[in-house]
Amino acid sequence: IDSTGLKVFGEGEWKVKKHGQERRRIWRKLNLAVDRKTHEIICADLSLNNVTDSEAFPGLIRQTHRKIRSAAADGAYDTRLCHDELRRKKISALIPPRKGAGYWPGEYADRNRAVAN
Repeated sequence: IDSTGLKVFGEGEWKVKKHGQERRRIWRKLNLAVDRKTHEIICADLSLNNVTDSEAFPGLIRQTHRKIRSAAADGAYDTRLCHDELRRKKISALIPPRKGAGYWPGEYADRNRAVAN
């Protein structure tokens, strides 16, 4: 699971190139879940650039209708929101803790073991 930024080109883009005016660019964020064996895109979600990876994560995971055993993602997804959604769907989280991460109370034993290592 990961995301990337996409620049949206509008009809006025050629004017910016031609006349050199600088105007605010429009960006969107594309969140993807990919099958690691087949490289097939399982689900995708397009959001505004002000939506964080962890905020988009639950909606992305809820799109899946297949059995997923584990989900790998980077440290941006190391939030309670993401871990709770994975636990709700019985998916093993392969998310490294963020730098300086602390222990979480409650049902986060797997994550707390990763923090200890």
